[in-house]
Amino acid sequence: MLTNLLLALSLLLPAQQRAFTGQTYAVVVGISDYKALSYATGDLRFADRDARQFAAFLQSKSGGSVPASNIRLLTNRQATQAAIEQQLAVFQQATEADRIILYFSGHGMPDSFVPYDVEPGKPDGLLTYRDIKTAFYRSGAKTKLCIADACLSGGMTRKLTARREAQQLVTPSQTDRSNVAMLLASRSTQLAVEDSRLAGGAFTYFLLRGLSGKADLDGNGIVTIKELHQYVSPQLKKRTQGRQTPMFYGRFSDSLPLAYR
Repeated sequence: MLTNLLLALSLLLPAQQRAFTGQTYAVVVGISDYKALSYATGDLRFADRDARQFAAFLQSKSGGSVPASNIRLLTNRQATQAAIEQQLAVFQQATEADRIILYFSGHGMPDSFVPYDVEPGKPDGLLTYRDIKTAFYRSGAKTKLCIADACLSGGMTRKLTARREAQQLVTPSQTDRSNVAMLLASRSTQLAVEDSRLAGGAFTYFLLRGLSGKADLDGNGIVTIKELHQYVSPQLKKRTQGRQTPMFYGRFSDSLPLAYR
């Protein structure tokens, strides 16, 4: 009887709020120490640490207990343009039942992220938003998340202003129930703040706090993407005195679950 009752209760939950049962494939990148920079000329302090913390979250129960073998963690000198592009190919292993996640923490440009080995004056060494969108498009996963703690990262939305254009990130075989979301640290004109008191990027700090339970606003044990935005946005704006506004953009259900307590 108890088993039947639990089954009946689980069926009352929206499909997107049930525990995620597919595989997660993640590429996690954090670059503090750039080949062409020093701390005096632009190196960061916490981006590699933030990436390690995000990878650890994915491996936790709240993050879905993702196997380490499904996570490609690249920090500092490991995060060359070629290495990142090579690891993005793991997304092609995903089936419709799976999800893919790209997390990037480091320097950002209006149309790209900056890999470790970029050379000044050579834009062909950047990781462009087009490269990322192509990798997402080639994946058969139903849920696709791009999370970026980088300056100007809101620029990722510039070519996705219409619903038809947003669908470019979704393979033709997928249905309208697909979720494609970009969780971006700042608008296209804003910098992303590193906070020494928080010992990390301010966006990642509140992102991880939210995913770890602070954003479970209704107390049901599930952190949805809507709840995460409702938690992160005011916290980040307050911490940065309005200088940084996160953007949650794409084509997704507000009830998309991102973490479980």
